[in-house]
Amino acid sequence: MEKRKINSIILHCSYSQFGNVDLIDQWHKERGWHGCGYHYVITNGVIKAHEKYLAFHDGLVQVGRDINKTGAHCKGRNTGSIGICLIGRHTFTAKQLYSALPELLSKLMFDHSLTIDQVHGHFEFSRQKSCPNISKEIIRKIAEFSV
Repeated sequence: MEKRKINSIILHCSYSQFGNVDLIDQWHKERGWHGCGYHYVITNGVIKAHEKYLAFHDGLVQVGRDINKTGAHCKGRNTGSIGICLIGRHTFTAKQLYSALPELLSKLMFDHSLTIDQVHGHFEFSRQKSCPNISKEIIRKIAEFSV
């Protein structure tokens, strides 16, 4: 399979307090999509609604859609981008923000020769979205921490 040309990374949140790549895959199929529209999902330790937090499920980087396939995560921006979804709504765990995300960003930015300015929040491309509910400055700081 030929590699896609990647020119940006777009961060999202699941807007749920629980989940994983399998659940997002299910949700996206229910919407008529071909499965999980994100390339990566970073878990927060709560997989199903009303279940307890499990530390070994916190900060897991799960692979969603194949990186060489166009995602379904940001209307008008899917071609050339990588979609990363943090499980959570307005709060995220330390493992998600200070371990898993920087490590994943570092690898992806290196692999695709991307700069900090090519890492975005979904809200930057959609007025109806606040996703991932993290300010642009914090997103850039996380990306800067990754380099």
